[in-house]
Amino acid sequence: MRRRRDEVAVSPGFAPDLGRVCREGTRKGFTLVELLVVLAIIGILVAIIVPVTLGARRSVARMREVTALRAVMAAWTSYATDQKGWVLPGFRAGLPVRLANGDAIPADAFGGDVEIAKRYPWRLAPYLGDDFRALYSGQHEAKLKELQNGDPAQYFYFASLYPAFGLNSAWVGGDESRFPVDATLPNGAPNPLARLCVTRLSGARRPESLVVFATARTDAAQDGSGTITEGFFRIDSPYLVGAAPRWSAAEYDPAVPSAYGNLSARHGDEVVLATVDGGVESLQVERLRDMRRWSDAATGPGWYIGAP
Repeated sequence: MRRRRDEVAVSPGFAPDLGRVCREGTRKGFTLVELLVVLAIIGILVAIIVPVTLGARRSVARMREVTALRAVMAAWTSYATDQKGWVLPGFRAGLPVRLANGDAIPADAFGGDVEIAKRYPWRLAPYLGDDFRALYSGQHEAKLKELQNGDPAQYFYFASLYPAFGLNSAWVGGDESRFPVDATLPNGAPNPLARLCVTRLSGARRPESLVVFATARTDAAQDGSGTITEGFFRIDSPYLVGAAPRWSAAEYDPAVPSAYGNLSARHGDEVVLATVDGGVESLQVERLRDMRRWSDAATGPGWYIGAP
């Protein structure tokens, strides 16, 4: 007799283990060991990928600031060329500022036109094509747009306060709030401090190492909350007058900007800086504890005005 095609021939006495067949036929998923292996592999991949991704982002952000700072330095040098070698004054009252349309900053602007003009951004702006984007590069673009879209009466003041790069104003260009740099004092006597500040391009003895600008930050927030803002118009050296250091921390503390002269090591532990010769580089922030990077008159890392 022919068997139907769907029939199965079973030998006499054969009894299949239906429980085993059921268990093997319905087995799904991973064992605990297999899951642990998969999780371990994922953990290893994350440990590799995340640092690489963060490093790539930091590299891109660093390069954007390097490019922006080169444009700022080109403007700074153009100013000096236009002024027959005199460099941009760092922080000083009584200097004229003209906007792109030729108008002066309104006298009733928030903070006062005199205070706004003391800072470098609006005085350097004409040499940047009156375009603040180089001064507010990368992550600072959002800050610039916020200021531009905010209260017009406050824009002039805060745009001068938060550029991405702070100026080494005490030692390059001069800062009247730090020490006088005029050749003579108000009483007519010669000013012994005048020689300590570089006010002409030709006066720099170490142009390849003397810092002009560097990435900066501050806790002098616009809303007075004390929150940290990336960007500030001034950076300060580790020492100034006397042996007491001005930097109050033994190592860089990102939570206290003033403890390291308002420097911002926002690219890992590196600062983007520019030197008098126009060079732009990234430098480990701790290397800027050396006063020879700040003052052309410094004779050692811990030099200060009045040093023996």
